[in-house]
Amino acid sequence: MASVKILRPGYFKMVNEEGCEATCTISLITDAGKKIIVDTGNVGEGKEIKKALKKNGLSPSDIDYVIITHYHPDHIGNNSLFENATFVDGVETFVENKFHFFEEKYTITKNVTVIRTPGHYSNDDCSVIVKTDKGTIAIAGDLFWSDEKNLPPFIFKKKLLMKSRAKIVKMADFIIPGHGDMFKVSKKK
Repeated sequence: MASVKILRPGYFKMVNEEGCEATCTISLITDAGKKIIVDTGNVGEGKEIKKALKKNGLSPSDIDYVIITHYHPDHIGNNSLFENATFVDGVETFVENKFHFFEEKYTITKNVTVIRTPGHYSNDDCSVIVKTDKGTIAIAGDLFWSDEKNLPPFIFKKKLLMKSRAKIVKMADFIIPGHGDMFKVSKKK
């Protein structure tokens, strides 16, 4: 089974009526010898990421995949740290200057799958479904900001976002949102 570790929890707060302060959750998945980072934070957070990786016996060059849940600046700011990685978003992989497209999902290992979950930022948004010993964890980017109830403040297409959220809630036991702590999914009967 795969393991998931939050390298750095994300947060979001309104600074004033015109702006906010935010940084995303950065997660590390390990499975079948593959090391996977989900989202890379804001520009300037590279030292913090390197330090978190080092605590786990890794360096950026050890990372096999970087999954980008969506293209907001607080989720892609340190992509360049991971020069050896294959990059994956909701519709394609990118390695060695080549794009490879996929329809609805991309399987990295038997326990780690990237699925399209559009609605927050674009049609390319994705989430990562990870089978672990503790249950299925969805790393959902900004499809969920902090918990199951609150909607993210920035929504590309609300109807699509709600459909994607419902899909994740059905699949997952736990959700790691883009800007908050992991939470247990409440299964309604």
